[in-house]
Amino acid sequence: MADGSDRYVLSPAATWSRDGDELRVFFDEVLLVRRCPEAMFAWLEAVSDEPLGLPVPRGGNTDAIVRTLLRLRLVVAPFDRSWQSSAWRNQVEYFAALGLDAGAAQERLRAAHVTVLGVGGVGGAVLAELVGAGVGGLTLVDGDRVALENLNRQYLYRRCDVGRAKVDVAREWVRERLPETEPIAAMETITTSEALVPYLREGGFLVVAADRPASLPEVCAQACLERGVSMITGGCGLRVGSSGPLIRPADVPAFLASLQEAKAVAGTAVTPMAASFGPVNTLVGATMGRDLIFGILGVRAGTTSHRIELLGTALTRECGR
Repeated sequence: MADGSDRYVLSPAATWSRDGDELRVFFDEVLLVRRCPEAMFAWLEAVSDEPLGLPVPRGGNTDAIVRTLLRLRLVVAPFDRSWQSSAWRNQVEYFAALGLDAGAAQERLRAAHVTVLGVGGVGGAVLAELVGAGVGGLTLVDGDRVALENLNRQYLYRRCDVGRAKVDVAREWVRERLPETEPIAAMETITTSEALVPYLREGGFLVVAADRPASLPEVCAQACLERGVSMITGGCGLRVGSSGPLIRPADVPAFLASLQEAKAVAGTAVTPMAASFGPVNTLVGATMGRDLIFGILGVRAGTTSHRIELLGTALTRECGR
């Protein structure tokens, strides 16, 4: 409960309305307060126009309402509004609504460094989320060139890009959207941890979105262990797409052990299938991007702590089709 000296603003994720003595606060759901005290309405009216916030009303019948508003984060601490004229205004407000120090969170993203290994269907979708979030340090690693058959799912590229190195086109795409950053592009196919290490930044993050060679997860884990880097993996099958989890450096040894155990059970890995479906790649990549951004910010969410299967049921045809 606030002590009366704290100041709060209405959450950017909430709106409210009045109907007589009934208060409705709209967010993901609707909070209905019957016989709401007049002091509560007056405070909400005032705080809606005061970016520095106001102390919450106390006494009478307002205490229980205030406790509920605070618990649901419908009122939050005043947040950094210096981002109001930037591309990240709405995102900063989203962070504030989550209860984060919103300005500091955005600065943390700007200072972060992420290496994206593979800028195809999944990696390109992750990259789009990172750029949209304002991640300031990016290294792109991929040994492929744009091919016509990539265009069903790799939306960074156009027909006029066919034949060009993917990392060169992806770097141009990033520069257009984040002119203040200078992404590093490396046209290289990674097969050893020694080859990957130079592209990692101490304390940074790695997106594993390439699927060859079969030993790549182990290669990446070894490189992350050496550089103290967190990593996230993801991939697409026919009926199952998987994302994550985000693996911190301290958890890399356990991840390597699990890979060895899986290999002992399944035997030699096979070549990934050539079939692909754009929405599945995008769904996996966007989920990886969300969990990576939360990981950079240190947000503990259920989705970041375990592997997510995004498609888990067999497809069926509609009757008569």
